[in-house]
Amino acid sequence: MGKITSAHAYANNEVAFIAWNIDGMIEGCLGFDIVRIRPDKKEEPKGLATFVPFKGQRNPSWTAQDTGVWPVQKLFWRDLTLRRHRSDTGRRDSGFQVKYSIRPVGDLEPGMEEVPVRQAKSYDGPRRKLGYLGPAKTTNTITIDDNFGGIRATFTNGILSGQWLRHAIEADGKEFNKKNIEDAIADPNSEIRSYLTGDVLETLKLFLTEKKYAKGKLRLALYELKDKELVDILIKNKKRLEVILSNTGKSRGGKAWDVTNKESRAALKKAGVKIHDRLFNNSHIGHNKFAVWLNRTPKAVMTGSTNWTSTGLCGQSNNALILESAELAAGYNKYWENLLRDKFPNPKPPTKAGTKLQVQGPALRSADQTPVNTTLKGSKIQAWYSPNTDAVHKGKSVPPDLDVLFDLMANAKEAIFFLAFLPSRAGADSVISVAITAGKKNKDLFVAGAISDVTAMPGYVPGDKKAKSKAKQQGVKPFTFDSGATHIVRATALDGPVGDFEKEILKVGMAVVHDKIVVIDPLSRNCVVAAGSHNLGFKASYENDENLLIFRGNRALAEAYAVHVLDVYDHYKFRAWQARSKQEGHAFFEGNIQIKDDWLRSRLKKKNDDLSQYFA
Repeated sequence: MGKITSAHAYANNEVAFIAWNIDGMIEGCLGFDIVRIRPDKKEEPKGLATFVPFKGQRNPSWTAQDTGVWPVQKLFWRDLTLRRHRSDTGRRDSGFQVKYSIRPVGDLEPGMEEVPVRQAKSYDGPRRKLGYLGPAKTTNTITIDDNFGGIRATFTNGILSGQWLRHAIEADGKEFNKKNIEDAIADPNSEIRSYLTGDVLETLKLFLTEKKYAKGKLRLALYELKDKELVDILIKNKKRLEVILSNTGKSRGGKAWDVTNKESRAALKKAGVKIHDRLFNNSHIGHNKFAVWLNRTPKAVMTGSTNWTSTGLCGQSNNALILESAELAAGYNKYWENLLRDKFPNPKPPTKAGTKLQVQGPALRSADQTPVNTTLKGSKIQAWYSPNTDAVHKGKSVPPDLDVLFDLMANAKEAIFFLAFLPSRAGADSVISVAITAGKKNKDLFVAGAISDVTAMPGYVPGDKKAKSKAKQQGVKPFTFDSGATHIVRATALDGPVGDFEKEILKVGMAVVHDKIVVIDPLSRNCVVAAGSHNLGFKASYENDENLLIFRGNRALAEAYAVHVLDVYDHYKFRAWQARSKQEGHAFFEGNIQIKDDWLRSRLKKKNDDLSQYFA
């Protein structure tokens, strides 16, 4: 009989990813019982939360049992309740260690050790008694923290299309709708807000709140600013701040520009904050979200993908990081000064559309063509700033920053993982097309990613309202892309009840997946992480104010970012396949039940679909 041969765990500051492998068929296997163990013994060993019952059972209240009742029918799993409570919006403090025990289970038969039931029954239907089919395999011990090779990296829990959110809103006695979600994530005292933002809000505020950074001054360059808590803390620190604040797009269905930032911009100016308007009001955008801390000289920088809005903090997948590096801080500070010197007339009034005058000038573009290179605790870091092309509008030549990243992707040996909002239409001229090409050339390369905007999906075809055929009128709007070991999904939500799953809300703003991340060979000494504000397509390099960091050789950081990517990817994978099946007119998931009993046999035939083949 087969057995588990290897098991490994990886983590960032929010989530753990566990993968295991087997050497053959485990007859009668219904799945795996996974138990979290605290080496410090501050908590009893705990079976991981699961919600999907067997056929003949129901979970209408969506209350968690654990893997001893409903075993995991995969060869990998995400521990989403590592810091987050499974039944409420509470969170554990970081700074602890865990490991995991994985053990195969089947229906209980004479002579087998029975799988313990660790909690009260809360589901409908008879209990299915389970027994262990073999010995357990224990993973390595991992630390749940936000320090990865000297870099503070944090990630939001900003996935709204989850079953827990409906129950959290209704537990407050409110109707589950977009308005009440928006109110909850905007309320500084909301537990839902705290739950969704994770440690990212703290990272954004750290230069403004931490005693360590109390001396000196701050320079910020921001795209969106509409979070009351963040606006208030900027005003509180007004004597040490200088802000370049760009504009947001037009209001949806309207003609006025910069609606999002209007109130915050006025509040900062009224309070006496030193603020510089950088209003494009056209296709060019000042897309940065960074802060530089200077204590006589530049000392540290905060950057990432997170806009300073409640949606950015809570309603999207995002990341934020802090690097204490004099070289990098000096590079960002110089870039900030170059942005300030890059003058063009603001549209008048500020809500009016821009013209060809509102573009970045040649001096800025020239300066941005030289990256900053440094090392931090042994890992190499390269910082790029945008726009870094001579051409004012997107052209066909690969920009210098993406030329470096595309080359690294083309030479990937094991895996490429990515998250993107909208790098380009139909995936051309972006990391998406490069990842697909790399997967075609190297059949052993595992490629997985998630995208927000349908127009960025491979195979997208816009609808033509004037076409005669209904198919051409609708166009092609893919939810998934699969080719060999390359798998890309579009973020989506369940738009109606599916078994015990209830209807979800996908978003309250524009983006859903808002990260701009590429991770290459995360388990290798040659690992790469690309992150920042850069949207990972040609337009960002040609037309936007952006920053992009490329890290090489920091395996701890690569594993942390890979876990975040896989957390988002795996969440949306089920929903994307469900949506695709509905689109094609057939059932992908009949009811809310565990997979058929011989699931493992079919799984073993699909090695290139399974993340365990790489991570175990």
